[in-house]
Amino acid sequence: MDKQEILDKIKDKAKEIANDLDLNLHDIKLFKHHKNWVLRFIISRNGGTSIKDCEMYSKRIENYLDKIDIIKEKYLLEVQSRGIRGE
Repeated sequence: MDKQEILDKIKDKAKEIANDLDLNLHDIKLFKHHKNWVLRFIISRNGGTSIKDCEMYSKRIENYLDKIDIIKEKYLLEVQSRGIRGE
């Protein structure tokens, strides 16, 4: 399965998880960085995104990715925001 097929397969569920957590999903990227694959999700929340938001999203998307087991190689999961607000 190529990169675009993987992204297409996870996009809808990634958006659903973001919506469930009252977050906005801005982008999903799958790329090679040095020798490692990186799967990056970029999220935000109206009014500001917290580290806890990133943690909650990361746990939910990780559970989903583990369940469907679509990426056969080792990869690093990253959840980033457009800016973190203070807690």
